[in-house]
Amino acid sequence: MAFDTPAIEDEDPTADTARACIVYSLVPYLGIVFVPIALAVSGFGYVRSRQNSRPEPKRFVFCAGLSLVVLAVQVFLWWLLYYIPKIGV
Repeated sequence: MAFDTPAIEDEDPTADTARACIVYSLVPYLGIVFVPIALAVSGFGYVRSRQNSRPEPKRFVFCAGLSLVVLAVQVFLWWLLYYIPKIGV
């Protein structure tokens, strides 16, 4: 028996891609690879939704803001990876 999810007509695949990149960017250390992708896809989706005058830009702004927060955490984790061996803890 297969479980089918109903297709949502209003969803933009660009928003799904941005959200997926944000989820992948939550992986410690490796996730920093996905942060620029999430920012680029969010920016592209924002511009495209503004051009099509769709009421969706809030999703892309939220995705971009969240990816900037994740970027700050990832940079902090990379700094810790460098700093802890340096101080000899």
